[in-house]
Amino acid sequence: MSFCCLKSLNVDTNCTCTYSLFWSWIISFSFFLGQFLWSWIAAIALVLNQSSIVLWLSIGFYILPFVSAAKAEHPFPDIPFSAFSQMIESNFSSQISLAAVLTILFTLTENVDLLNLHFRQQHPEYRGENKIQATAWMIALARALKDQLGDEKSSLYQNGEDKNLSSTERSKLVARKLNDLAVDLNLTPYDEEDNYKGKLLPISQKAIQPVHVICPSSMVCGTVTCQARSLVQTTRERDIPLVTLIKGHKICKNSPVLTGKCPGCDTLYSADHERFWHKFGDSKQPKRVYLNSAKYLKLGTDLWVDRLFASSVINAMYSFHASASAYAQYWNITFGTKSTVLTRAHMWQAFVQDSLRTIAAESKINLELNDPLNITEVTTQAFELLGEKGIIRASDQHACSECSQPYKKTSDAVSNDPTAVIGVDDIQNIPPLAGAAAVQPQPQRGSPISDDSENAMNVDSKNVTMVVLDGIVMGPTVNFFKQS
Repeated sequence: MSFCCLKSLNVDTNCTCTYSLFWSWIISFSFFLGQFLWSWIAAIALVLNQSSIVLWLSIGFYILPFVSAAKAEHPFPDIPFSAFSQMIESNFSSQISLAAVLTILFTLTENVDLLNLHFRQQHPEYRGENKIQATAWMIALARALKDQLGDEKSSLYQNGEDKNLSSTERSKLVARKLNDLAVDLNLTPYDEEDNYKGKLLPISQKAIQPVHVICPSSMVCGTVTCQARSLVQTTRERDIPLVTLIKGHKICKNSPVLTGKCPGCDTLYSADHERFWHKFGDSKQPKRVYLNSAKYLKLGTDLWVDRLFASSVINAMYSFHASASAYAQYWNITFGTKSTVLTRAHMWQAFVQDSLRTIAAESKINLELNDPLNITEVTTQAFELLGEKGIIRASDQHACSECSQPYKKTSDAVSNDPTAVIGVDDIQNIPPLAGAAAVQPQPQRGSPISDDSENAMNVDSKNVTMVVLDGIVMGPTVNFFKQS
């Protein structure tokens, strides 16, 4: 509850603080109690020599949160636009742009910690503290704001206001203006009577969230016979779906999805594809064109994502060798909410939908398939059209010292010691196996081929090219628990 609400209800703020501290103590006690009980469980498991169980349970224990508390935030400044406009006109140039005004506003709302430091220094409470109108905190913010505005920083001053002022004096002038604007926006931990009302919390952006409409990116019909006709919105109001849209990793609820239609050829235009009828003889077959330029991709009945999210799925799978299930679990733990939980199927859809568009863009075509197809049929037919029979398009007519080397009949380093392949042991001297366990030297695969063989290789003209294998390179398994 805010200070004003408590005051209007005649609630004792000291009692409220005690109430909050009480619950904070309860939450902390619950956490340490869980830690204590877990230590006993781990000790018992160690006694039973179940070290692997302890390791995995420990990881799961620290991943699962004990308490899910809402983040405390301060509401966005709620003042009439006329009052805000008057503040801007009385402090800044009459020619200031909308972009500069918004930059000033969000500079204040995004730096509440600095505002707390600034206003605290303006309200001395102890001996040796001095009241300073333009503190070094606010001056530093003013300098950063001027750097951010660049050539438009002159709009921070009214006509002739900054004349004959040094750079430091200009920064102090802007700092005083930012101070006055923060007070008018109620972005201060003190009230009008200089009474402390509580630390300024992060400003909530919920009240100013934009509406994201998912609609076609095409302005006109692309069919040649239609001569660039405009598209009409074909979805009836009652049928417009409201879906969840993930931009980056930000969840946007209730985003409407609109579909366009060409009145001439009846082609349907969506945000991620186009649908038309292909006629052959007396029959016709619906076709779907997967647009490479699509900004958003549909992953489920009520779930859409942007291309940044989809590309992050692909990058995670390639860079970390993460499966769709593993990345879904990571995303749910890091960004998910109770109402938005992604599954393995969503991640696989993102991987397929984004990768086929990326590959099609390299081939300079838009993938065209029959409609409708399930995800398995899409991947199968897409590979037939874009797979190049397993040849990487980017490697066509390419050769370099990194991927092509002269053929060698035998390796430069051949070791008969079987222990040389155990882990990364180049910093240790491992004795070879002896006695019955010794392994006899095996003939090398690169041994010379008889010149009489029909398969003899011309080593002077042939190179060995790189082969890409789909797999995971794993390190040696390590047990961190000492066996008794």
